[in-house]
Amino acid sequence: MAADQIYDIRELPEDPRIRSGRRYRNYLSYVAQSAIWIGNIYVTLRLLAILLSPQTWQVWVMFLVEAVFFDLSRKDQHLVIAASKVKENGPRKRLRVHGSKDLPHVDVLLPCCGEDVDVIMATVRAACALDYPASCFRVRVLDDGGSAALKEAVSALQSQWSHVSYHSRGKQSGMVFAKSGNLNYALTTLQRETPPEFCAILDADSVPCPDFLRATLPHLLQSPDAALVSTRQYFSNLPNGDPLSQTRSHFYTCQNAALDVLGLAIDAGSGAVFRRSAIVQVGLYPTFSFSEDWQLSQILHGNGWRTFQVQEPLQFGLVPDSLTGHCAQRNRWNIGHAQQIPAMLSSDYKHYKKSLRRSVIWDGFGIVAGEVECFFGFLAVPLLFLSGQLIPTTNPSLVKAQIFMSVCQVSVMWIYEYVQAALNNFQSAPFAHLENKWLAGPNILAILRFYLVSAKPKGSSFVTGSILNTWNQHALSACRRIYLDLWKNGVFYNLSLLLAIVWAVYYAATSLMENQEYTITSLLTSVAFPPLLHICYLTLSVNWVPVAYILKPPHYPNRSSHLPAENGKSAPHVEAKREATSESRWHAVDKVGKEILHLGTRLEIQERPEL
Repeated sequence: MAADQIYDIRELPEDPRIRSGRRYRNYLSYVAQSAIWIGNIYVTLRLLAILLSPQTWQVWVMFLVEAVFFDLSRKDQHLVIAASKVKENGPRKRLRVHGSKDLPHVDVLLPCCGEDVDVIMATVRAACALDYPASCFRVRVLDDGGSAALKEAVSALQSQWSHVSYHSRGKQSGMVFAKSGNLNYALTTLQRETPPEFCAILDADSVPCPDFLRATLPHLLQSPDAALVSTRQYFSNLPNGDPLSQTRSHFYTCQNAALDVLGLAIDAGSGAVFRRSAIVQVGLYPTFSFSEDWQLSQILHGNGWRTFQVQEPLQFGLVPDSLTGHCAQRNRWNIGHAQQIPAMLSSDYKHYKKSLRRSVIWDGFGIVAGEVECFFGFLAVPLLFLSGQLIPTTNPSLVKAQIFMSVCQVSVMWIYEYVQAALNNFQSAPFAHLENKWLAGPNILAILRFYLVSAKPKGSSFVTGSILNTWNQHALSACRRIYLDLWKNGVFYNLSLLLAIVWAVYYAATSLMENQEYTITSLLTSVAFPPLLHICYLTLSVNWVPVAYILKPPHYPNRSSHLPAENGKSAPHVEAKREATSESRWHAVDKVGKEILHLGTRLEIQERPEL
């Protein structure tokens, strides 16, 4: 009998914002194909022109830098094209499983390690109060911090919610398989006697909405070949404007949305629900990396399982509320991706299929290489402005062809980015795949330090939200914090790069203008070469982010203002859900519109006193 005949699964109305952007879906695929074809022609033409002309280092550097940034955009374009070939290539449906009898059993696992007890307990209370029969789910607090205060707080809840329990494998450091080891402890030791059919994972700070299980389980119940459904992460303390792109909106709305269509969505860690038998079959959570959620997704795919992503706001976590904490989080993620490579080359994982090992290695290499490419690509921009001629000029016909094709290539890239942004109602900006690439240097340094100096965290814990970490202690003076941001977090490099580019552009432009023999062609083949201007814009916009953060630090709202306690329960406030789904933005626009109309009426009355 089909799963949808056993369970009462109903579809909710489609989000109107998704419906409004759907008309761009086919256009995006066409533009992506055009961008790839034009890019292939342009690269071939550029390479041919270089090989047929006297070669200089400036020409080769410009060509390589172009290739780097075009390739970063092309990855997204290929993903869009692949997703467009799937018959059902629209957004995932909003489903709910109804009823209270014969529902599948679920263990809600809450791994934690040193986080603030109040933060953990807000998540625990919300998990206990989920809209799901208490007889069908258990809440297990998995404490690697060995906190007596947390154990006592959980015990106090058991009189109200008997399905919650505290567990600890003893106080562990961040190096004892970290979160993956904690989860594997639950999947093996704790669930040995009564294993559930499904498990849900919530980070210590990720407060679930009441309908969390009813919204995620249907996607697994309807697809027996699906192992895991991930949910997009929303946050209750996000500052206005999201200056550090902490929502990762491009990843969720563009990249992972396309992977979801292909059944290859990446697990984002918290807010995931998985089929326990599938995780056990592939050997539990991988313990060779700090990015265990990412690698688990790849291992599942390599074993034939499908994974999905739900875009609905079903959980609300906390973003690091300091630049140091944000950098530490991103450093840890990149160390985790770097760990994929040596792990898959070792004999410990020879039981994995060769194709899977190659895939994991290539993925890790691609992510680390992307950081290296961006670091040196940004660094080359001021040098290129000072280098003079950037394309071969010996053949006038080839010069004109290169300039024309470069304009076409840059234009179609911008068109693609804007259509993609429109498809997602501008939840992310054009070229958002470069968000947080200003951290390329610190990420590379963190990887090198981890492997060459010490495999220990720079702070007190690898867990970003742990109160043991110095960046979560806010008693630092303003001067001390600025010092840490400029030097420890590498923002001095970003600031120096910005100043170097401004000076290089000014010097190159004035030098060219002082040359009485300059022409439009000489201008377009040097300081005004379209790809150079395009890459310069990307470099300035990306590296300005941390500088702007220091000049005007954002205000991180208090979590309690969004997550009020009601009858001992913690659940995301309605206003927080509206903000997460951008409803507040549309209400704000409507309010501004009314203000403008009201102001216009007043002005008209002042101009026409007879009224």
